Amino acid sequence: MIRMTVASLGAATQLMMATGAQAQSLFTLDAAAINALPATTSPQKVTSRPFLQGGDTVSARVSLPANADIPPHPHPVGKVAIVTVLSGDFKVGLGDKFDDAALKTVAPGGVIIFRENDPKHFARTGNGPVELLLVAAPKISIAPAWQAAK
Repeated sequence: MIRMTVASLGAATQLMMATGAQAQSLFTLDAAAINALPATTSPQKVTSRPFLQGGDTVSARVSLPANADIPPHPHPVGKVAIVTVLSGDFKVGLGDKFDDAALKTVAPGGVIIFRENDPKHFARTGNGPVELLLVAAPKISIAPAWQAAK
């Protein structure tokens, strides 16, 4: 398993950008390398591995365990969150209370858009783990077509 810290990832990126010949090389991370990145895990066993942070845009790979109910929670205030389901059986709903009837299935490859004025949302995973890619940014940064999504 490859172990890579965010600092070493940044150093590798700077090194590739600094040398013209190496700038031609594509830098990739396999699933094992991504899983080795620094992460935080909530009491609900939701694991987040930030790719971008400290600025207006936040991006993270999010791992959810199998058979989990994720309680109602908001995304960052003043930001639009775009969540792509990478794998797994994932259901999500809007509201301040967990409501089975409000859950909507989002298949792998599907995208969920949480607008800045949406209420809290909640989720449920199926029999296997779920992998998500989350990008949150100020509304002004999001393409108008994404903002108008229903």
